[in-house]
Amino acid sequence: MLKLGRMTDYAVMVMGHMAQRPGELQTTSDVVISTGLPVPTVSKLLHKLAELELLTAIRGRNGGYRMDRVITDISVSEIIAGFEGPIALTDCLPAGGGLCNFEDRCQVGGRWTTVARAVQQVLDDLTLADMLEHTSPGDVGGPASGSEPLASASTH
Repeated sequence: MLKLGRMTDYAVMVMGHMAQRPGELQTTSDVVISTGLPVPTVSKLLHKLAELELLTAIRGRNGGYRMDRVITDISVSEIIAGFEGPIALTDCLPAGGGLCNFEDRCQVGGRWTTVARAVQQVLDDLTLADMLEHTSPGDVGGPASGSEPLASASTH
């Protein structure tokens, strides 16, 4: 199972909160109240998001964090990479360390590169704006794929 870490999930959530208030200064408390996340978690996330230049940090007594970037220019892959590093579906891929004890006997190893590129492309193309689009409860595919599930997109 390909699964993102909790902090990455929360980072997207915090970015969603900040995106609803572009250019507006938000304190850690503001984000905590809006998201319901614990103060230490929000503090770490805001600091890291500013370090990644996804948010702007304003120091001082009246400081906080601000969303200065256009949300259509922030890809989901940029957020994920900042918290998770490069996507590595298997150990045999360079991002996974490139180490596999069975590489010389594996008949499918080379195909994982194709899969990894496809996953990366979807995440590169999916923006924070896409994540914030409202979808109907029956929309399995989500905003990036219209009403088609991602798995069926290649069969058309």
